Parts: sequence; structure tokens; C-alpha cells
Amino acid sequence: MSEVGGYLLARGLIGPEAVLDGHLTIVDLSSRNQNCAVSMDGGGLFLKQAVPGFNVPDGAGAAGGSSLAHEAAVYELIGSLPRVDSRYAIGRLMPQCHGYDEAHGLLVLELIGDARDLTSHHTRTGRYSKTLARWLGAALANLHETAFIPARQQSEHFRGRLPWVLGLDSPGLALWREASNAGLQLVQILQASAEMRHVLACMRENWVADAFVHHDIKWDNCLVQRSRGTRLHARLALVDWEFADLGDACWDAGSVLGNYLSYWLASVPVTGTEPPDRYLELARHPLVSMQPAMQSFWAAYEEARSWDVDTARSALIRSVRYAGARLLQSAYERTVRMTHLDGNSVCLVQLALNVMTRPHVAAHSLLGIDPTGGRGD
Repeated sequence: MSEVGGYLLARGLIGPEAVLDGHLTIVDLSSRNQNCAVSMDGGGLFLKQAVPGFNVPDGAGAAGGSSLAHEAAVYELIGSLPRVDSRYAIGRLMPQCHGYDEAHGLLVLELIGDARDLTSHHTRTGRYSKTLARWLGAALANLHETAFIPARQQSEHFRGRLPWVLGLDSPGLALWREASNAGLQLVQILQASAEMRHVLACMRENWVADAFVHHDIKWDNCLVQRSRGTRLHARLALVDWEFADLGDACWDAGSVLGNYLSYWLASVPVTGTEPPDRYLELARHPLVSMQPAMQSFWAAYEEARSWDVDTARSALIRSVRYAGARLLQSAYERTVRMTHLDGNSVCLVQLALNVMTRPHVAAHSLLGIDPTGGRGD
């Protein structure tokens, strides 16, 4: 951390006064990458440095390139798009990129100050903002519409790939080596279910690369920034673009819907002390309180895509199926540090199967969206 200030000074990203006045603060925020936030008067920077050995999976990104080299290419792509004077223009909903240092594997971004991610926001407020849901729906539609052709022209960076979870029933050797015991149990459950294997095979076969997608949209990657001195939302920023690529637009939309469902299910106390038929009514975060936000998200997304009724209906069903796949992905990600599957993970797998195999029912009963063609309220 002591080297960060000197590096930024040498690169001209901060001035000497930022160090001398004592208002420079550096905080380690490392996770998958080595991250740090640099705060100073008038703004801040967010530095991401790749951990050796961590690359974009499944061939996404430039050949042999790190995840951050790929993310830098995403920022360059979005920065090349025509400027649009709209709140929903994707360039306005991404942090500003201050450059990528290939020699050091270091990406320097704008620090989105005074912000919290949507998971923290919803947990803290106990409410599910229709406004933020609309912003997110319109922003994703803008991304999918405007970045597709430019990305397709850059095949050296954006090759297209299937989400790994769609092949979880037939994993490669890497997963068998790295999975926890609980993860292996989950895979075995999938392999024992003919219905689950069939629906995953169909989703793999029907995948289309018809958009440029974030590929990892979740509440943790959506930052809410408030206007200074008010409680109004000033900005919604989308971060962590390491996996962005050509792909199925409905994957991003389904990922958003799936996040609501997984948050709801995680609040259900699966303890064994209550009969299963009472689980859902005991949820700390009732599904009915989330449905207006899900409806607003889908209505904004559908409207921005300017679809006819049949196209919108088909896209909704595809998105709901992908929401089920994201539930399955959440279940697997929960197993990383487990030795045995817990009740909540099993419930996630079961809900995932129900959503993927009966998307019309899931759209109506879980999301509160009419699957016959009407837009969400």
C-alpha cells in the first residue's frame, strides 16, 4: 500500500498536494483481485491488479490475457461508443477508466464514492426501489443494443461463451479437482435428475449471442450513489466488467430477476423446526414486496428494446429460465466452503429446477409478470 501513492504520482494520476495535505487515504479492498480504494479531496481512484494465475474462464477475452486485460478492453469498447445524452447511456453508468498498465497488470478506475451496492442498499432499507429497477432495466437494454455490433467487430477480445453453470451437469476435470464435497454432492444431484439434465441441454442448445452482455450482473455489482446531502438516488453504476462478452441478452435480464429470487429464498428460515409448508410465509423478505421492482425492471427493459408482443413474450420466458440457472449458480457458489449441502442450498436447487422447467408459472406466481404479453406495471 505504501507504493500506491508513489505509483499514482509517477503516472500523473494525483498531484503532490494530494500526498502533502494528508487527505490521501488508501484502503485495501482485495478479493478476487488485489484492489484498493484511494480517496482524496475532490474524488478518488479504484485500483485493480490481477492475481497471478487468475484468467478469464472458458476462453473469454483476449487469448492468454488476464481478466483485467479483458476488462480494460471492455472499457475501451464502451468508451468508443457515440456519446448519448441520456441517464441510461451505458457510458454514464460505468466508472471512468483512467488507464490500464499492461506491464503491471493494473487497471485504474474512478472510485464511486459515497455508494453502496444494491445488496447492502436493500438490506439496509428493507425496500426494493422501483426507480433503481427501472434504471437498471433501461441501462441493460442500452448496453445490449448499442455495444453489440462494435463488440462483434473485435473478435480478438470478444469471442462469446456459454455461462459455465449451463454445463454444471457435465463438468470438466478442473471442477472435479477444485469443487468442495458439497459442490460434488450438488453436481451428483443434477446428474441424477433426467429433467434437470434435459433442461440444461436445451438451454445450451438454444443459447444465442445476440447482444453484448455484462455476464455477471448481480446486486453486488450495482452501486447506488446518493446526491450529496439528500436521500435521492443520484447514480446507478455497474462495475466488475471482467466477464463481459458477446452473449444472450436474456442472460443479463434473467440474472437480475434471479437475484431477487435468491435474496428472497435466502431469507426463508430452513431450520427443520418448522414444517416445510410454512417456510415461505416465514421469509424475512417477502416476495410480494419485491414484485413491483421486478415488474418495473422488466417493463423498462422491454420498452427500451421496442419489441413486439410476441418477441417480448419469448424474451420473458427465456429470461425466466436463465433466472433459474442463476439460482443454480448461486447454489453452487454457496458450496465453496461447505462439506455437506445445507437446507438452503437444496431449496435453491429445487427452486431453480421449478423455474427452468415451468417458466410461465414462475413469471406469473413468483415475479408477478403476465407471461401472456402484457408489460409489467
